[in-house]
Amino acid sequence: MRPVPSENEFSILDHSPIGHFVLDEAMRIRFWNRCLEEWTGTHRDDLVGNDARTVFPHLGESRYAHRFAPIFQGGPPTTFSAQLHRHFMPLPLPGGKQRIQQTVVTPLGTTDPGEYLALFSIQDVTSLSDAISQHTAALQQLTREVEERQREVVRRQEAETSLREMDRMKNDFIASTAHELSTPLASILGYSELMKDAEDLFNQQQKGEFLDEIIENAVNLSKIIDDLLDISRFEQGRGIALVLEPTVPEAIVCKVVRRFEDCRSRHRFRLVLSENDSRTTHLDPLRFRQVLENIVSNAVKYSEPGSEIVISSSWGAEELAISVQDQGIGMTPVQVDKIFEKFYRADISDTEVNGLGLGMSIVKQIIEEHGGRIDVVSELGSGTAVTIFLPLR
Repeated sequence: MRPVPSENEFSILDHSPIGHFVLDEAMRIRFWNRCLEEWTGTHRDDLVGNDARTVFPHLGESRYAHRFAPIFQGGPPTTFSAQLHRHFMPLPLPGGKQRIQQTVVTPLGTTDPGEYLALFSIQDVTSLSDAISQHTAALQQLTREVEERQREVVRRQEAETSLREMDRMKNDFIASTAHELSTPLASILGYSELMKDAEDLFNQQQKGEFLDEIIENAVNLSKIIDDLLDISRFEQGRGIALVLEPTVPEAIVCKVVRRFEDCRSRHRFRLVLSENDSRTTHLDPLRFRQVLENIVSNAVKYSEPGSEIVISSSWGAEELAISVQDQGIGMTPVQVDKIFEKFYRADISDTEVNGLGLGMSIVKQIIEEHGGRIDVVSELGSGTAVTIFLPLR
């Protein structure tokens, strides 16, 4: 390090395009170059010889002082980065802004052994910093646009997947509808033709059985058509016109169970009803029965013959809960999430269960029209519990 014999030698720094000033160990300003005169609007004659901490009080703060001390001992240079010390010195710009600065402090030896001065070199990096900020902002904007385009690609892929799934479900629905309609129709036509063409071959009991089959299949056809009409109303946003009247829910539960028992169901039904099973609440009895028949029908379809189906009721202070629990094949969490979608059937067995996949969608709509809610809990291989909650009125 070359000793500095005279402060006049600092004058070479007047030709530098960056700001320079020199402090001694007493923090007196020994030199202030013309670049800083221009930046600050202060002439060196007003500064040289003054304590820098008087003119610039922040230089006396510990965050600076402890880093200056080694410099006056001849220690290594220290840098005040533009990131952490953007405005090391007050260097105003037009418009009230301050210059962004990168400052390096270097020790300078003097003619006195062991004495060092501190040379402050201040580079104005405002333009560079602004350019970096603009570049960063542009990069961030580009990143956002790329991410948005990626999200748009994902949305399109999901939409295409959804459309394909809807198309598949539509085709399955058409095929299922044709099958569901043709099966009872074939039965009705078959028994009707038998009774017409070979009437003399059958006794009254047989004819009565044929008529029962015709009526049962006609009822099934009527239910399919009713389901289709209900879905059509829902799609059009019309909902269901409920006819609310005082109703004993447990009485309807018993009727539904008897109907399934009378239909030669090989399942065991167990009723766990409220002690106050004659209590009434306002609901639509026909739609309530439709809900129960759909839920119990699913319990029968998706559980083994001979297994138990438990139907229970519970009256709370504000709502009635009715639960149907089976010991059937159960469902995965994904299937539970989709169970209320139109045309969805959570059939994982080797032999697919008949149906249009409309029942639970209609059930949910009817329950919500009553101001209630429905909950499904299921575990694959362990059965399903469906609980409906209806507000008391």
